[in-house]
Amino acid sequence: MVLCAALSGCASPPRPAASDRAIALYREGRAPAGAPALRRAGPGARPGGAASAAPLAMTVEDAVAWARDHSAELAAQNARAEAAAAQVEAEDHLENPELRITNIELQRIREREPRVSTALRFPVTRPGEVDANVAEARVDEAKALADAREIEIALEADVRSLFDEVLLFDAEIEAADAVAEARRSLATWMKGQLAAARTTAVDEAMTELTAVDAEQDGVDLRAQRSAALAALLSRMGLDPAVPVRLLGTPKSAWPPPELPTEEQAVELALKRRPEIELAAAQGDAADAALHAERAARWPWLSFVEVGYDFRRENDLGLGWTFGLGIELPLFDTHRPAVAAADAARKAEQRSLGAAVELVTREVRTSLAEAQATRALVTELRRRMTPAAERAGAEAQRAIEGRNVDVGRALEVDERRVRLELRLLRFVRRYWTAVGELRHAVGGRLPAEAGDHHRKTESRRDPQQ
Repeated sequence: MVLCAALSGCASPPRPAASDRAIALYREGRAPAGAPALRRAGPGARPGGAASAAPLAMTVEDAVAWARDHSAELAAQNARAEAAAAQVEAEDHLENPELRITNIELQRIREREPRVSTALRFPVTRPGEVDANVAEARVDEAKALADAREIEIALEADVRSLFDEVLLFDAEIEAADAVAEARRSLATWMKGQLAAARTTAVDEAMTELTAVDAEQDGVDLRAQRSAALAALLSRMGLDPAVPVRLLGTPKSAWPPPELPTEEQAVELALKRRPEIELAAAQGDAADAALHAERAARWPWLSFVEVGYDFRRENDLGLGWTFGLGIELPLFDTHRPAVAAADAARKAEQRSLGAAVELVTREVRTSLAEAQATRALVTELRRRMTPAAERAGAEAQRAIEGRNVDVGRALEVDERRVRLELRLLRFVRRYWTAVGELRHAVGGRLPAEAGDHHRKTESRRDPQQ
């Protein structure tokens, strides 16, 4: 019984099932007490404050920082990178010496004439062997860091793109409401014309139908904004039901910050993208492995041994023994291994060039899309803005003066605001392309690098 109790006390306690632990983590993440910590993002906010019905204010930099700090996936990969870094240090060592005690004869001990031989054997590492082990461990570290960096790049790009998308939806909703209001004004005017027998019921019904259709556009845009905001909060690890206010400059403003040149974008990506560091680490490991294999082709010490033989017949201090072993590469000359290591090194050298080519192609493609969309929006604005402004002014003058067909003037005003809504959709397409470019270069663009240091005098403050 005592033995059973002791064994039960030493045994590890039963652990919950993986599904139970996962559900517990999910419920912990949804706890209301976890969300208010984001209140530090807003002006005068308090970290870890009590839950409040007031929306949580955040800028895009706050959102990115929160998502990075609270991403379980990123934290797990960073932990793997730390473990890989510790393994690099573990590989950078020499083998421990071996203490040998031999020639212990019971008969001599019984006869009080002990005879014991002791020796300390030192294994001798071949030149480059430790460096090769360290370089291989550095490859594992580079892989873990590359995975962590890729997760961080994707996380930041997603958060920035979703943040921009929500702000753009706010501008589109405002324009859609203007379209709906213009069409509703036209429908109201048409009802008056029908009452005065100046139009047909079919024309009045068609005008009413277009007004309802325009109102539906606003409903659809609001649903898309809610979905984008929920995706943003989920990417940050927050409950989508948390009320927030997004603070930032209106993304509908034009012109936006300048895009980088191809040279700037490519060089920035080559500095940031993890594929480059990983390819370089693999090349260094291949070089170290080749050096170690070449060194293995030559004879080398396998061990050095220093000992002392305790015997009565030995004079005091003269029982020292010495020995060494030499590995002779007679049967295995390591020629095939050297050839294989040399081929692996050439392959890894080419892999760096392949990584550079891949990153360059991705940046060029994303940059070309952003440049083309930017040029398209600029050209549309150049053509549409003067015409829209003139049409709006003339329509307003006609409506106020009532010196022309008011219905025609209302149609002109409705067409004007509809063109503005169409232009905003092209602007959203541009910022989507910018989001892809951010992902390609591995973070913020050069023109955006100082955004979070500038005063946000023109902050947009859309309601939840």
